[in-house]
Amino acid sequence: MHHAQAIIHNSNRLNVYLGPPRPNVVVQLGGSDPVAMATAARIIADNGYHEVNINVGCPSQRVQHGHFGAILMKTPDLVAEILSTIKVNIPVTVKCRIGVDQLDSYEFFHGFVDTLLRNASLPHLIVHARKCILKGLSPKKNRSVPPLNYERVYQLAEAFPDLPISLNGGLDDIEKITMALARVDGCMIGRKDYAETLLSQPLAPGLRPPPMSILVKPLMMLYGGRQGRLFRNELFEIQKRSPSSNLRTIVLGALTNAGIVH
Repeated sequence: MHHAQAIIHNSNRLNVYLGPPRPNVVVQLGGSDPVAMATAARIIADNGYHEVNINVGCPSQRVQHGHFGAILMKTPDLVAEILSTIKVNIPVTVKCRIGVDQLDSYEFFHGFVDTLLRNASLPHLIVHARKCILKGLSPKKNRSVPPLNYERVYQLAEAFPDLPISLNGGLDDIEKITMALARVDGCMIGRKDYAETLLSQPLAPGLRPPPMSILVKPLMMLYGGRQGRLFRNELFEIQKRSPSSNLRTIVLGALTNAGIVH
């Protein structure tokens, strides 16, 4: 996630963290000032990125104090204003939870989404199928302690059949993903894919995992050079499929994309 003001004051951070624009690169944006959010979204679009995603799900104390992330679920009118103020020629989507603190009923969740749809354009909604507890739980615990409630998301999908909805949270094997895709339009895989790439698993009987080079090269272009070291654990997880490779030595020693990708 990138805060709107950070992008406004230094648009080069997009290239530093994400690399040059490529197809399907989404920039997640945080903030609560509609004008600043619109300005940052324009910078993102002008730099050639594919999509802007508004973060309405982060539970951290720092984010709360800035009045963005999950706390925005308590002010759906403000989220709708942010969406309606942003005027760009790329999709502007939202990622949220199913509720926040005591506002955790289906009626609240439905009303939140209904407010967005009635007052703004929303081409895609991504839902982490847990509520967010703003006080007393760390961000890490907010990813595991509140129980998953996929049915809540499925119920919303039935209520808004014209709204593409993707499910996020606890999708840690292909079977769960396949079952979810029968009820929603997409699935978002986060830390599970970071720690143990699902791309290394067969997606269906008879299919083989993709060649290691297909996985490694895009990762190193995304997190290239010195930034590439941030993603080396993922690369080493992939290497387990090819133990004879000298990938570990190359990644640890290389400081440029050319030293890794080629």
